[in-house]
Amino acid sequence: MEELNARGRLRYAVRTALWAMTLPATSVLAQDNHGENTPEEIIVSTPFAQTAAETALPVSSLSGEELREKLGNSLGETLRNEIGISSSSFGTGVGHPVIRGQSGNRVSVLSNGVGVTDASNQSPDHAEGIEAALADRIEVVRGPATLLYGSGAVGGVVNVIDQRIPDQLVESPQFFVEQSHNTVNNENKTVVRLDLASDQLAFHFDAFSRDNDNVEIPGFAVDEHAIEEFEELLHGHEDEHHDDDDDHDDDHEEEFENTNGFISNSGGESDGGSVGFSWVGDRGFIGFSVSGLDNNYGLPAGTHSHGHDEHEEDHEEEEHEDDDGHEDEHEHGDVEFVRIDMEKTRYDFKGRFDFEGGLFSSLDFAIGLTDYEHSEVEYFEDGDIEVGTQFSNEGVEGRLTLNHAHSESRSGVWGLQFTDTDFSAVGEEAFIPLSNVRNIGVFGVERFSQGDFTGEFGLRYEWADTDAGARCDSSNNVLSLSASGLYSVSDSSNLHVGLSRSQRTPTVEELYSNVDAATCATYADNEDLTLHAATNLLEIGNANLSEETANNIEFGFRQFAGPLTGQFSIYHNSIDDYVYLDINGDEFEEQLFARYVADDATFFGLEGEVSFSLFERDSNGLEMTMFGDLVRAEFDSGAHVPRIPAAKYGSELRYYGEDWSVHLHVTRVEQQSRAGATELATPGYTLLSLYGDYHWSFAGGQELKLFARGDNLLDEEVRNHTSLLKNFSPEPGRGFTLGLRFDY
Repeated sequence: MEELNARGRLRYAVRTALWAMTLPATSVLAQDNHGENTPEEIIVSTPFAQTAAETALPVSSLSGEELREKLGNSLGETLRNEIGISSSSFGTGVGHPVIRGQSGNRVSVLSNGVGVTDASNQSPDHAEGIEAALADRIEVVRGPATLLYGSGAVGGVVNVIDQRIPDQLVESPQFFVEQSHNTVNNENKTVVRLDLASDQLAFHFDAFSRDNDNVEIPGFAVDEHAIEEFEELLHGHEDEHHDDDDDHDDDHEEEFENTNGFISNSGGESDGGSVGFSWVGDRGFIGFSVSGLDNNYGLPAGTHSHGHDEHEEDHEEEEHEDDDGHEDEHEHGDVEFVRIDMEKTRYDFKGRFDFEGGLFSSLDFAIGLTDYEHSEVEYFEDGDIEVGTQFSNEGVEGRLTLNHAHSESRSGVWGLQFTDTDFSAVGEEAFIPLSNVRNIGVFGVERFSQGDFTGEFGLRYEWADTDAGARCDSSNNVLSLSASGLYSVSDSSNLHVGLSRSQRTPTVEELYSNVDAATCATYADNEDLTLHAATNLLEIGNANLSEETANNIEFGFRQFAGPLTGQFSIYHNSIDDYVYLDINGDEFEEQLFARYVADDATFFGLEGEVSFSLFERDSNGLEMTMFGDLVRAEFDSGAHVPRIPAAKYGSELRYYGEDWSVHLHVTRVEQQSRAGATELATPGYTLLSLYGDYHWSFAGGQELKLFARGDNLLDEEVRNHTSLLKNFSPEPGRGFTLGLRFDY
């Protein structure tokens, strides 16, 4: 209970700070954050400081009002409508970004260019340790970005950019506060930010607070028919066998109660913020920030297994008796529900120095130190509370880059990146041993221009070491190469082509899940295995896994100016030794085995969008955007790769005036019938949303904006194919958000 009280005190302190920040609103000036994302915006996640039109990489960026309009409570939810991107949920408290069918360890999530140290890749029920509501901009590199950001970026990069360490001085103080309410889960959210400067010192403060109740849905949370089909798929049960399984079915039904109209235990609370400052001079800046995040959310009923095998129960009964033969006081009976309590503290150092002449033009560095901890808190029927498993990830990650520009036709970036983290899990779900992960990478990218053609060539060499103690030590050296070309068809359009060879080293869970650290081999006795409760699987790692090698080719076209703008890409990605969880139906005491194995796989995809003006008159106008993407993924054996997002397409109408705008957005997600060997097909659905806002401008740069958004207006039952919980927890039903934002 002390942990809960401490969290309550933190939440009270943050909310007090939020309230206090609204008081000096009359003495500060608004931040100009209302412009739509334009091609002139500089993309910092690419090797060079370029606009989206100038880079040969497939990139997208959300910022300004477009980001505020699409903002969700997770990165996946925020980005899910972008081309080539989907969200992998695990209940409504989690949303991992999926880029071109790749997710988890193949997508690198960054905070201002430095990796986010958390436990989100170790389990699908772990949320990212970063908050989208505090971002200035979110940039996405679709496709391999291993040259700049390491072997984890074989699928893509999501870079969350904010100004927690200011890199420039504001002319006058800037402030905003935003308050919103969402009806689908009775959510209240507050966000505040303050930027100011004095002489050459720049200061930044931001904070947010969010809390919500259970999420409303159309129909039942648990698709019981789909669960029965899944059992038949795994075990080949025939109708005549159902009678024999009645007792098992009854036990299963007693574990959780299906709910109608809402998802039980889907409420959540989250608080956080950052304080930073920097010294800004004529030739650069150097700064420091400290940030904190506290995220508490529930796992939907029936998704987090806590049943014990008979051998475990017998063992526990022996341990729960003290010397006098009495039961231990910590035996509580059944777990009623489970919540994730995540706490993260991060310290960042960042700077840039511009040289005057010489070989190099500038030096940039960024270092992040993270103390991450999250607990899976079990709430028992008798009212007691215990921490079942506690995950911890502590470490440091940093990068240093040197930029040179010999001439207008040649430039380059060379850099060094390092990571040193300690991951641990303690408790009943501790199926991964204490591990130290170290990576050092050196990279370089050179850019050449000649007439209408621009070429980029790069390489990265990385030393990766994962030490799980005793005899478990995995060392890999990986090499990634890339070449790309950009040809200007006209002043407003270009063609681009990219070739890359990207390598990814196996991660700690792929190597050492349920592996005996003393022998670095799978346990000889299955009774020693630990169930991964989130997936309800006995996951088995493979310490002998080698690195993945992805060979990717991509062609694309962009039209970035004129009455019609848009982009189109087609790609083919062949991955040797693709690592995945293989579920073949083998069981031990009614628990399924899932083994990390490697097989060759091929990913192929298309994505594109086009925007044009239907009419424009005075300050009014109507614009239309059409978009779509699809990805196909198969193993060389012919089987489909599991949890690949279904094809989606749609359109958006944007009607705007001088002080207002209205946006109608419709997305059709098709049925995903290309299911993996041990998963079911998922029905298609149509999402309809409507957004509108109105701005009032006042003297002195003040602005008040009222905005409203309706999501899933058709109240569709949405089962997300990329989610492990699609049969237990659908996406939210119809909901309306109303908010007010004040800038000064």
